[in-house]
Amino acid sequence: MPKNSNRRDDVRRANKDRRSRLDEMRRKQRAAERRKNMITYGAAIVVALALVGTAILLAYNKAHKDDAAKNRIKNQLKAEKTEGHQSKPTAAEAKDQCTGVHTDPSADSTRKHLPNEIDYSKEKFGDTADGAPPIPPSGGNHNQVSLGDQVTRFYPVADKPRPERAVHNLEHGYIVVWYDSKLPAEQVQLLQSMAKDPSMPRLIVVGWWQGDLPLDKHVVLTSWQKSERCGSIDTAVTRNFYNVHVDAPQAPEAGLPAIQNADQLPAGQLPPVSSPSPSPSATSTKK
Repeated sequence: MPKNSNRRDDVRRANKDRRSRLDEMRRKQRAAERRKNMITYGAAIVVALALVGTAILLAYNKAHKDDAAKNRIKNQLKAEKTEGHQSKPTAAEAKDQCTGVHTDPSADSTRKHLPNEIDYSKEKFGDTADGAPPIPPSGGNHNQVSLGDQVTRFYPVADKPRPERAVHNLEHGYIVVWYDSKLPAEQVQLLQSMAKDPSMPRLIVVGWWQGDLPLDKHVVLTSWQKSERCGSIDTAVTRNFYNVHVDAPQAPEAGLPAIQNADQLPAGQLPPVSSPSPSPSATSTKK
């Protein structure tokens, strides 16, 4: 065989071997890339599944916590409607030596308009916790004319405001803050300021002049069927009570204005106390 022919064969074999090696290298490279991609995709899938699983778990836990919170609130609201329930005082309430909000007996089915004085110590519609008499009242029978809220919302002890009229305010969803003659003067001044606060327009302050309030608590916050006795008072505690209980659904005529027209009262009925001029928009035929 000619020498040139052998050389060509050697070149062809060398080229073939080189192509084979290149093909093998490319095959191995593609295989490595596929493995790398599989690992990458697999890891991404695992991470995605983990994230989805975590999200599902978090959502489940949140829903479970939300349900638990809703049940706690539902049970709390149910308990707060139960006669005799005593709420635990908050830190702010405890600072003022408040007892926490008490749910008093309901007077919805027995309340009447009565023309004369009512001895509320012999009624049952107030906070009787710890053996206290049910004064000041948080419901029950009352006068057909409420205390006004236009000219004044502060009724001092010296004026002997009629509690029968203040209970009518309670029936309309008002907050009545009662105080007695032993409340310190600076506290009385604070109550006067709160009675002028435009952010609490349905709050009136009424002096209790028929002796001392029970349990050495000289100021009492009330709404219909709710009472909180306090040793002293501040604006924050009062505002919180107001925000929670003003026009509360248990008040039989929540949202109605104060009935200030006393001109047509029959002879023998209670005279108005610090009553402003009649307001044409503040009349009602409801009890």
